[in-house]
Amino acid sequence: MIGYGFVINNYFDVEIDRRNTKKVRMDKNPLSAGKVTKEGTLLLMGVLLAIPIAVSCFLTLTGLLFTVLCISFLMLYSVKYIRLKERFIVDIITHALMFGLFPFLAGFTLAGGDLNTLTLLVASLFMIIGCEALLTHQINDYGEDFGNSSTTVVRVGLKSGSVLLASVVLVSIVNLELIAYCSDIGMLLHGGAFAYLIAYPIYTCRGEIKSKFLF
Repeated sequence: MIGYGFVINNYFDVEIDRRNTKKVRMDKNPLSAGKVTKEGTLLLMGVLLAIPIAVSCFLTLTGLLFTVLCISFLMLYSVKYIRLKERFIVDIITHALMFGLFPFLAGFTLAGGDLNTLTLLVASLFMIIGCEALLTHQINDYGEDFGNSSTTVVRVGLKSGSVLLASVVLVSIVNLELIAYCSDIGMLLHGGAFAYLIAYPIYTCRGEIKSKFLF
């Protein structure tokens, strides 16, 4: 399911990725690099789409629902004319749903788990991390995206985007503390999760932080 999301994103981002010197240098999109064909990419998308739906049908209806929801948002995020990835704030929310909330709930319910307050809190934490993942990506790609793509960080600017990221990190810490309050997760897991929530955005944006520090 997640693999399908990356392939469909590459398919509809061909022209943008060709103008992104960093992605060209790192060879992140084999379709824009001409290493694979559009027909082969469509075939791969079909396979990656069919597998999670088919498997979900044999497990639970709730899991199937979250699987379909995730796939739907993965498509709407990238597909031409809709492209939620270029809509202000909606891009961040959509990314959080399709790479955080829905995959977690799909896996949990497909395995037969019951939804309760604690499960939803943990799912919310994954959703918030999904927000952070896109914001760090947009901050790192600001220079390449400016003039080529209309992301939230491009619209608000690098400084405001960094403030938004810091705010999301604070929300993730509050969410973690609620999880710890509702369950006995232990000091080791609690401390490890807390350290990760702080370290992840700092490590991911280390290039931007280093450039500002040196300046």
